[in-house]
Amino acid sequence: VHNSDAIQLQIEKTQLDNDIELASNIQGFLLPKQFPPCDHITFATHYTPAQKVGGDLYDVFSLDDKTIAFAIADVSGKGISASILMAICQTHLRHFAKQHRSPSKVLSLINSAMERTMQRDMFITMVYAVIDLETEQLSLARAGHELPIFYDQYSAGGLNVGSIQSPGMAVGMVPAEVFDRIIQDTSIHFGSKDALLLYTDGITETLNHQGEEYGSERLTELVRSHGDKDAQTIIDQTLDSVHHFSQGSGQLDDLTLIAVKHA
Repeated sequence: VHNSDAIQLQIEKTQLDNDIELASNIQGFLLPKQFPPCDHITFATHYTPAQKVGGDLYDVFSLDDKTIAFAIADVSGKGISASILMAICQTHLRHFAKQHRSPSKVLSLINSAMERTMQRDMFITMVYAVIDLETEQLSLARAGHELPIFYDQYSAGGLNVGSIQSPGMAVGMVPAEVFDRIIQDTSIHFGSKDALLLYTDGITETLNHQGEEYGSERLTELVRSHGDKDAQTIIDQTLDSVHHFSQGSGQLDDLTLIAVKHA
């Protein structure tokens, strides 16, 4: 009887492992590997889940020949439940992005749509942005997510590197009337040599053996040092810096990055 129970448990574990592996593969298909072609703006991304499947999301897609949209999001928690919520969020994003060009309006609609399907203890932080390739205007809205870091090569006073401030609450955290009242669009000129880095808190909350966090200040200084490089190099340098800082202490959360670079 004991051997029979052990065999049954092993069969169930194998089936569970197979299901998780399948979920991981499906999640991989949902995250784009190729991005809309553009002569002067390039994208690079990175995603490493803390477990087989994770709750982070990135997406980059065309709205038309003159407009590219991109987003990064972080579902509270990890594992299969977070990955399912992430997939639902991406579906809503693609749907509402085709209907409205205002990032804040898209996030408001996502919040309203997901409010009915999310548990009370779950929420999603998110940044959604749209670039007009002709006017070089970049508009974004932020639903409680980490502040994007902007490398402004030709600002009025020379090089300027810092966070883009944009108000907003996390999706699923507050009722629609509160969410809609707070969130708003923020626009910048995204011109020659500029760069933008979006990231999830798995980056800034990475710990070293002393229990110290990597933090947003280190990340800002890294962008200051490498923002003149191409998008993939910005991603690579960020990951190298985070891994060196952590001293092999292990990955506790999903790590997700989007770098955008203007030629």
